Parts: sequence; C-alpha cells; structure tokens
Amino acid sequence: MPEDTAQVCVTDFDPADVDYAGWRERFPDLQKQCPVFKSTGQNGYWVAAGYPELTEMMRDWETFSSAKHWEKEGDVPTGGNVVPPVPARAFIPVETDPPKWKKYRFLLNPFFAPKAAKSYTGVVTEVATALIDRVIEKGEVDITRDFTNPLTALSTLRILGINYSEDEWRRWSLPFHQLAYARGTEEFGQCLADLEWIRQQLSAAVDLNWAEQQPGLFGTLCHANTAEGKLSKQELIDIGMMVLVGGVGTTTALFSNTMIYLSQDLEARQRLIDEPELLDKAKEEFVRYFSPINSQARTVTHDTEVCGASMKAGEQVLMALGAANRDERVFPDADTVILDRMPNPHVGFGAGIHRCLGSFLARVFFEVMFREVMTRMPDIMVDEARVRRFPSATSVNGLISVPATFTPGHKVGSGALA
Repeated sequence: MPEDTAQVCVTDFDPADVDYAGWRERFPDLQKQCPVFKSTGQNGYWVAAGYPELTEMMRDWETFSSAKHWEKEGDVPTGGNVVPPVPARAFIPVETDPPKWKKYRFLLNPFFAPKAAKSYTGVVTEVATALIDRVIEKGEVDITRDFTNPLTALSTLRILGINYSEDEWRRWSLPFHQLAYARGTEEFGQCLADLEWIRQQLSAAVDLNWAEQQPGLFGTLCHANTAEGKLSKQELIDIGMMVLVGGVGTTTALFSNTMIYLSQDLEARQRLIDEPELLDKAKEEFVRYFSPINSQARTVTHDTEVCGASMKAGEQVLMALGAANRDERVFPDADTVILDRMPNPHVGFGAGIHRCLGSFLARVFFEVMFREVMTRMPDIMVDEARVRRFPSATSVNGLISVPATFTPGHKVGSGALA
C-alpha cells in the first residue's frame, strides 16, 4: 500500500510492469492521494498521474527532457520516451529537444498538418477497401491482424513512397508493436533484429532517392533543405522510423479498442451510424477514454519540485496520459464514454512541443476505418472471449488479436493490393 512520505506517495505499484487492468484499478486511488507519486519499480522513477500536473510538466521541456543519450556506441541509453529506455536509436524528432527538435519538427509539420493529412484519405480508403474485400465473403475477421495492422502499415509505406513486397508488411509492422509490449521476453531479441532490418530497408531507400528522387514523402525529405543543409542518411533513417512507429501503433490500438466497446454498446454504435456528424466528437472521446498512447517518459534535467515531490537531475518521470485522461477534476464521469463530450481537452496525443506529429493523420485513419467497416460490416461483433491484449499497456494500450464475426457481403473489386 502507498505510504505518505513528505506528502508524496511511494508505492511498489509499477505501471511499467502491469497489465491494462492494473492501470484501471490502481491509478484512481493513487491519483487522488498524490497526482505525482514515486514508484519503486524499474530502479525507481516518478509517475505524473494528475491532468494539471502532467500537462504543466510536459510543456516544460527544459526541465523534463525527451532526449535520448549514449555515453558511447553500444552502451545502454539514458533518457528517451519510454521507461525504461529502449536499447535502440532515437526516434526523430520525438526523442530530441530544441534546438534539434525545431529543425526536424518544422521540416515535418507541413506534411502532417490537417490539410495534408486529409489529402491521404484516398490512399487509406483504397487499402481499407481491398483489405475488407479479402474477408467480406467469409463473415469473420480479426480486426487487428486482418485490418488495422495491415491498413496502417501499408498506408504509411505508401504515403512515404517506400517500396515493399506485400507479403513483407508484417515485418514492417510487427516489431513496432512488439517494441511496446515484448520487453523482457524471448520475442524482444527478434524485435530488435527486425527493427534493424527496417533500418536497412530505409537506408536503401535513401540511396535510391539520392540517385533519383522517387514519389512520396520520403523522397521529398531526402532532397529537403534545412538551415544546416540536407539531412544526413542517419537522420533520414531515424525520421523514417519515427513516421513508421507512429503510423502503425496509435490508430491500430484506438480502432481495435473502439470496436470492442461498440460491440458492447450497440445503442452507441447505432447512434454513430445514424448521426455521422457525431463522429468528430466521438473519436476524440475514444482517444480520451482508451488513451492509445498510455504513457510517455521524460528525464529530469535539474533538481526541481512538483507537488511536494523532490526530483533529482537524471531521474525518469512516467507521464501517465491514460491516468490524466481519467482525472475527474477535468473530465466529469471520466469512466463513462460520452460520445458528444465537450469540452474534451484530452492528452491522448500528448502535450507540449512533443504533441503527436501524426495526430491528424491518425484521425484520418480512424475515420476511414470506421466508415468502411460500418458501411460494409454494420453488424460486426467482437468475440471478447478470444481477444488478446498486449501483456503490458505501459506505453501503448494495444491489442494482439480481436476476432469478430459479421454477415458476409460482396467484394467491390479494389485492386489496391494487387
């Protein structure tokens, strides 16, 4: 049980080592006692669980850094966006701070602004249509394995303009999911090997684009100019990795969780079908409620105090976005899905300078998936007894398998995956 130590709760509850149910059960009590508390797990780190406290800390990038560092090549890194740090190269720009962050973020912003994100709707729709064609006559689908995972991976690769073999999409997608849940398992070694394979593919794509620019976002970036000149190959690879991990993770988790919920609340589902204009508000509520990005990490840069917690330089802080999104001080009836909740200042996509670059694209993915599934599989029902969640929901509230059934339909003949 938590004990009050100088107004700060200290607990053995380790958010980095519990399943999804653990978050839901333990955070409310801890949050009320101490919006910022200390966990003794992972050699000790801080957890910001209250909404006002978390948002203020995430906006103070000078005190709470996202940057990942190595003393020398081959060392275990410090800092970064995950507790504990992932032994992989930094994702750019999410694991950088100004001034480096400004260079990368200002270069990338135009490609992920609302208008640019909307321009990718056609690509995403083509892929969604083709994927549904593959299962529509069967009357059964695994929402995660057959739809959300391949849709986000294939669409992101197409947007980037990266050449791929269709049968390789899992290799482009799976390691980014495993990165969120496979730490400490036998799978993790293969995950890191597959991430290295992806880096090699991106390296080859850089060479191809430098020789002759190819269509797509990645080709544009390969020839983009910054105040310091063109990006290096390593910078381009690290940016490509960031776009891929953002593209394949968040929306997959959001849509899969939403479909489970809409198999439980058929009245809410019918309302969304009958009132399509409601989806704009509802999708924000689903982001708040399910918090597909459950947490991010920061590193304290200098001794500071927050809510009575004396933090020392070098200590890590888990920014518990999922907990902040359930803070009753900000969200009345926080444990209830309110489709038309307004206002809804959720932090489902983070806060501060590192607010998710791809948040508008994630919304496009979600809207297309919802529209296509509700149009072609309106009676789809998830088999909850067979659902498999990530073993840990520390960073991503994701799912491995979401089997479902529906009334079979007909193909529409999309050749998008041919």
